[in-house]
Amino acid sequence: MPPSIPQFVKAAAMALMLPMAVSFICLPGTVAAQQTLRAAAVVNDEIVSMLDVEQRLLLSILATGQKDSPKLRQRMLSQVVRNLIDERLQAQEAERLDIKVTEAQVQTAMDDIAKQNNMSRAQFQRLLESRGIMSESMMSQIRAQIVWQALIARRIRPSAQVSQDEVNDAVQRIRANRGSVMWELSEIFLRVDNPGQDEEVRRNAERLLEQLRANADFRLLAREFSQSATAARNGEVGWIRKGQMSEEIDAAVELLRPGQISRPIRTLSGYHIIWLKNQRQSAQGDVTLDLKQILFALPPNPGAEQREAAIARAQEVRPKVTGCQDFDSLAEQIGSPGSGSLGRMKLAELPPPVREAVQGLSKGQVSQPVALPAGISLLVVCDREDSDIDRGRISQRLSDERLNIKVRRFMRDLRRDANVDIRI
Repeated sequence: MPPSIPQFVKAAAMALMLPMAVSFICLPGTVAAQQTLRAAAVVNDEIVSMLDVEQRLLLSILATGQKDSPKLRQRMLSQVVRNLIDERLQAQEAERLDIKVTEAQVQTAMDDIAKQNNMSRAQFQRLLESRGIMSESMMSQIRAQIVWQALIARRIRPSAQVSQDEVNDAVQRIRANRGSVMWELSEIFLRVDNPGQDEEVRRNAERLLEQLRANADFRLLAREFSQSATAARNGEVGWIRKGQMSEEIDAAVELLRPGQISRPIRTLSGYHIIWLKNQRQSAQGDVTLDLKQILFALPPNPGAEQREAAIARAQEVRPKVTGCQDFDSLAEQIGSPGSGSLGRMKLAELPPPVREAVQGLSKGQVSQPVALPAGISLLVVCDREDSDIDRGRISQRLSDERLNIKVRRFMRDLRRDANVDIRI
């Protein structure tokens, strides 16, 4: 496989695939030169030339590591045209906001790409030349990527930050689902901006699936063509539990075996191609809890009425439990023997009813009434240590999800307000 071109080669976005001819790529001499000068598209009076399209097509083939062929070019051509159109729209918006890219930024990026491919700058230049790719075409794509990231940073990312409460909610869901099946996933996502685009985007996804079935590298295609924030990580979603993605994706993944790739999955926002890389049963995790309880004692072999009365009493007291600070005085007021501290305990070592009641609780939270041999218990978590939860990674995933939504809306608005004339 030829060397891959890393993140900067990823086109900023991709939309529909349209049936287009690729004959200009194969034309000889003067005729080919004339063809490359004509407009492939006009974006708000700015021309995307056939030469722009041809050069980007060659770059995309190199970036995805596939074997060049007329059939491959036919499949990829419309993706490339739409990427170039989106780049023009992004560049025009960046110019309106006076966002600029310096030559030093572009040259540094070129050097970084060469290094990431274990090449000197001269070797990298020779690789491009050997594939018929002009350096300026490569630098044009780098400029587009840098300006797009700057535009996201200024206009979109500040409103995509997540709060600590949102992270806490996600942590609580993870705790509550300990012991469930986990999937290691990667994705390629293609958006659908309006219902009229659905069929074209679906065909686009099917063409990408054809390339994957022909042994194209999923990671390289995701980096080049996916329209999710995960594209910057080669499409890697990471380890997730059922329920963290849409119901449609959950249902499709449940039918896959590790190593398999799904057919295009339609969700509310577009089409997903999912690669199930691995799966496992999630462990209970290395969790230590400091617990206290209020016990509503019951006699041996209590009757149903006695049990129901104890549960009702526990439900009555539960709203008064505001944490551990005043817990002891509240337990003393109730006057129930057996109430008080249970000490520090491993979650995995707790009796099943207690574990199920407290595994999703955060520090200071109180459980629902729990039926124990001695009676009905309310449990409060005074401290909690979760060595297996990475809050930073959780925050990043939530931020990525929000950013994806906002970026899709931003691009939809740019396209809606633009005058775009595709001429091939």
